[in-house]
This record gives sequence, structure tokens and C-alpha cells, in this order.
Amino acid sequence: MINIHRRLLPIVCAALPFMSFAQERITNVKVGDLAPEIVMTSPDGEVLRLSQLKGKVVLLDFWASWCRPCRLDNPHVRHVYHTFKDKLYTNGDGFAVFSVSLDRQGGGDAWKGAIAKDSLDWKWHVGAVTDGQNSGANTYGVKFIPTNVVIDGTGKIIAMDLHGPALDELLESLVEKDPAKLKARATGATALSKEEKARAKAEAKARKRAERNAGK
Repeated sequence: MINIHRRLLPIVCAALPFMSFAQERITNVKVGDLAPEIVMTSPDGEVLRLSQLKGKVVLLDFWASWCRPCRLDNPHVRHVYHTFKDKLYTNGDGFAVFSVSLDRQGGGDAWKGAIAKDSLDWKWHVGAVTDGQNSGANTYGVKFIPTNVVIDGTGKIIAMDLHGPALDELLESLVEKDPAKLKARATGATALSKEEKARAKAEAKARKRAERNAGK
């Protein structure tokens, strides 16, 4: 276990088998609460909000590039993302990972490098490497990493600090099994796809007409 002291927020990096710490990993929220908003910047400086993912099942993942247990957990986080991202749930459509980095101020290169090396290939990465003010970790009361929160499509916290098979089992239990609902979703996706193709075709024709007119 590594004890890392920060100017504002002391965080402990603890290996996952030490589950005696589980009840203390996150202290400011509990199952049944509405997930508090997080507004932080991405590695590219874009402002991202947790609320932008409302309607999906979300894994809110707290980690850091310097935390070895976090890095060891990342392959499974990636596996979970690719396994569940396109599924329909009983209370959500699709699955996303919203990753909050606890990398230090000035640690942008290490953060970006870890994202690339561990192939964490989703958009929703935020951190506080510019000013060190990690509002997300502070709001949730994060004391140990790695840790996480599972949020349903309504924005309610339904589980905390789940890893490995336990996380897989929870997500699988949330997947919609009703054939009628699955068919309705597939039909809707097909109709949308046809609409998008028609729109793209119309736009292509419009461009060609514009090019012809410009050439006259």
C-alpha cells in the first residue's frame, strides 16, 4: 500500500485484495443517492460533465497513472467497457466509463501516457493536472484508489467499489432480457441508420450540384 499525501486531498493507493478498506474508499456518497455532478477537463482541455452521460449506465472510475493497483485493474475496466458499451439495460441505453484521474498537478504527460499505454479508448477522461483542484474526488470523498461508483440511467448510484467478476455480474444483471424491448431498440436503430444514410445521400447530391454550379 502506498500512502500519497496531497496538498488538498490525501489519497491512499491500495491493492484490491485489501477489501477491509472497501467501506472507507468513498465517504461522501452511498448507494441510492443521485450521483453528484462532476465538471472537469479532459487531457485536451475540453470541459466534460458526468451529466452528459445521463441515460446510460456509467462506471465512474477513480484512478491515477502512479497507482500500480489501478494500472493492474485497467485491463479489466477496458474489458468491461468493450463488453457492455452497446447493450440495452433495464434502466439505461448503453454503457460508458467516466474516468477521473487523481494524477498530480503537472502530471499531464504521465496521465496521457497511461491512457495510451493501457488502451483506455473512451472519450470520458477528466483530471486536475493543471491546477490540482480535483473537485470530482473531493465531492465523492475518495480516500482509496482504485475505486468506482456504478450509476444507472436515471443518475442514481446503484453500487460502489466493485471490481473483477463482481462488476461483470452486476452489469450482466442489468442487461435487458425482454425480447420485445430488444427488438424495439434494434428496429429503432435500423430506422435511424436508414435515415442517416438518406441524409448523407441528399447532402452528397447537394454538394455535387453546388460544385457543378460553381464550375459554370
